[in-house]
Amino acid sequence: MDEIIKDDNYCFACGEKNPKGLRLKIHADATGAMVEKYIIKKEYQGYADIVHGGIISTILDELQVYAAAGKGFKTVTARIEVKFLKPVKVGVPINAKAHVVSIKKDKWIETQAEIIQEGVVKAKSQAILRVVE
Repeated sequence: MDEIIKDDNYCFACGEKNPKGLRLKIHADATGAMVEKYIIKKEYQGYADIVHGGIISTILDELQVYAAAGKGFKTVTARIEVKFLKPVKVGVPINAKAHVVSIKKDKWIETQAEIIQEGVVKAKSQAILRVVE
């Protein structure tokens, strides 16, 4: 990747400066990344009272990048596969978590994540991330 990747705190998923973003509060360390008791607003629904799949994908994607960051890597997503298992409800707290599965010496990182609501895994994903620095 030839471009310089900068963080201006305006990320749609986690940026505190973005007034229309999700503003996820993500905890990350060497064991992985997690969000606890996050409530997705109705503004982010698809069908009535169900979170839009793009928002679910965004949360999973962001957590996987944070999981890699917890191990000291700055990455971008190269590929992600999301499985929507059950509808995620708006207005009902979710917990989400991600972890690194493997680190390839050629700077590729494999990760997994899931969203849990009311004790049930509602969506999960796996991704391949590219280390950029």
